[in-house]
Amino acid sequence: MKPVQFLTLAEVLEIHQDQIARYGGHPGTRDLNLLKSALAMPMATFGEHFLHTDLYEMAAAYLFHLVKNHPFIDGNKRVGAVAAIVFLTLNGCGFSAPPGLLHDFVTALARGEHTKAETAVFLREHSART
Repeated sequence: MKPVQFLTLAEVLEIHQDQIARYGGHPGTRDLNLLKSALAMPMATFGEHFLHTDLYEMAAAYLFHLVKNHPFIDGNKRVGAVAAIVFLTLNGCGFSAPPGLLHDFVTALARGEHTKAETAVFLREHSART
């Protein structure tokens, strides 16, 4: 397996800026430590082994924790979704879902209707190696 390319803090801040510029909302970070915590989750290890064992679980960790930690003033769901898709793309996986499906899934995730494991399944079902 190729080394995993994780997202940097600067990249996720850029994603946030882009989403606010494109779709509106209040710019700014509400809690930088919660943002850093969310970004650390996909790369967490124990005994030199990743806790999230494949790219889909890692992408799900970005999506789940960016949404749940709510580190930005606005745009947390959008940033979580885009971060997960960018991560998958950087690591050779294309994401494709019917219009509205990703929005509906992420909105339900924010309401507490999906687990991180279910998020990984969703991403896996709508992705393919490129």
